[in-house]
Formats: sequence, structure tokens, C-alpha cells
Amino acid sequence: MTMSQFLISGHLYEHVKWFIDDDGWMSLPIKVIITPGFLFWLGITLLVMLFATIINKQIERNRFVSKILSFLNRFSCYQLTIFRIGIGLGLLLQLCTGSYLAPTFMIDSWWVYASLIVAILGLFHRRLLPLSGLAIAFLYLNAVYQYGLFHSLDYLFYLGIIYYLFAVNSRLKLSALPVLYTLTGISLAWLSMEKMTMPGLAQTLMYEYRIPTFGFSIQEFVLISAFIELALGWVLILGIMNRFTALIITGVFLLTTAVFGFTEVVGHLVIHTLLIMFLIEGKGEPKALYQFHQPMWLRCMFVVVNFCMLLGGLMTSYIWMQQL
Repeated sequence: MTMSQFLISGHLYEHVKWFIDDDGWMSLPIKVIITPGFLFWLGITLLVMLFATIINKQIERNRFVSKILSFLNRFSCYQLTIFRIGIGLGLLLQLCTGSYLAPTFMIDSWWVYASLIVAILGLFHRRLLPLSGLAIAFLYLNAVYQYGLFHSLDYLFYLGIIYYLFAVNSRLKLSALPVLYTLTGISLAWLSMEKMTMPGLAQTLMYEYRIPTFGFSIQEFVLISAFIELALGWVLILGIMNRFTALIITGVFLLTTAVFGFTEVVGHLVIHTLLIMFLIEGKGEPKALYQFHQPMWLRCMFVVVNFCMLLGGLMTSYIWMQQL
């Protein structure tokens, strides 16, 4: 297998292709993507993130919000149990449907079945969690080999799960959740590039399933969705309003489940487990990334400038890998 084949052998398996069979889509060039509408919604996204950065502390100090946060904090001791049960159920659903890690990754050999079973059984006991992590790592590497790195990056959060399984009972315990936050955020941000660089793909899905656009044109709605997905991924990485972010993403996934049905349940049950953990834990420890800057104007600059760098870097990489 050549390097280009390794990178993109799965270029026909984009995320929305859980539901669309047409495989002729290619990324648009950047000069076509960046339009006045694109820049307008980028500006709106930056303003919303600035607002979230500024009011984050004030919201946490609100009496009503504080009571909710205190209630959620009571469940922190059950975090690992929720993780083990949720991930186990997600993997079990995949096993029952003949897939692994994602609905489009089909099991085609006995050792993939065996690895999936080992990953599930390893979740039954705390001391066996590294074994489960090792099995999931094998499954992810197999997905990269079989479908290509390009498509496997959609599911980068599995690397966070693997790290969590290895670290949660070790001296690296404090880093387990931040790494999970970061890789889940990057995975979500990477997914947004599909809508941003290949908008026709998502537009076709919306036509076929008659998804409402709430007064926007289909083109605008897809672009807005892409920016929302990218922004939610970025705030997960930064640690801004993580509980609120987890709640929003969970709500969106529940709505899409009503539209797409069982395939959506299989594909997103593992993510739902992570979001429940984020909802319970909040920003967690250590200190959220953006809080290393004390002056508010520096925090705002950090959030905005690095978001633009993330957008540019991901878009360039996505287009390059998809068109190889």
C-alpha cells in the first residue's frame, strides 16, 4: 500500500455516507469555499465564542446554575462505571450488527470479532481496562489499514478512549479526562470539514430526508451546521462551558436519531457515553486550556486566533488528504 493509498483509501466513506450511497463527491478548492456568506458566519461564530468566554465565570456563579452543577458533581464518583457500561453497550451493539467502531466499518474476519469481544469483556473489571484499550487500539489500526487514515480521523475520539482506559487507574489518571476532551473535540472539528468542503454531500442528505432548515436556505443551513460543529469541538478542547456543550451535542444527536433511526443509535452510543461523562465532570482538572491566560482580553485573543488557525489547518489538511 502506497502512502497516498494509506491516507485516503477510505475517501468514499465520509461520515454522512452512513445514509447516502452516492460516492462521487470531492472537496471544493478553498477559493470556492470562502465566500462572503462563509466570512459572515465565521464572524458570527467568533462573536458567540467571545461572548461564551466572557460570561463563562458569571454563569457558573449564578445561584440556580450553581445548584445544578452541585447536583451533577455528586455523580463524579460514578464516572468510570458510566464509562464502562456505556462503552460496553456501544461495542455490543456494533458486535450485534456486524460492524466495529462505526456503522460503515464492517467485520470481515474472525480476529476482528475476537478483538471486539475482548474489548467488551475487558470492561467488566478495572484491572482489565488496559486489555480493553489494547483491543480497541487493534480495531482502530485495522480500520486505518482497511479504510484509510482520512476516514479514520472521523473517529479520533477512540484514541481518547484508548488513552483513558490505560491511564484511568495509573499515575496518569489526571490526564485521562483532558485527553478524552481534546481528542473528542478534534474529532468533532474534523467532521465539520466534511460539511464545509463538500457541502453538496450534506445538502443531498437533507433533500433525501426532508430535514427542516428553519427558514435558512439549504446551503446556509449546511454552512451554519459546519461552523456550529467546529465551534463545539473547539470549546470542548478549550474547556469553555463543557457541560452546556455536552448537553447541546446530546440534544442534536437525539434529534438526528429520530430522523435516521437505528443506524444513528449504533453510530453514536459511544459518543453519548462520553457526553454524559462531560456533563457530569464539567471542565474537569487540570485547569481549562484557555484559563492559563489571566487577562480577559488575552483569553479572548487566544480563543479567536487559535480557532482561525484550527479552521485553516483542518480545512487545508482535509482538502489535501481527500484529493490525493
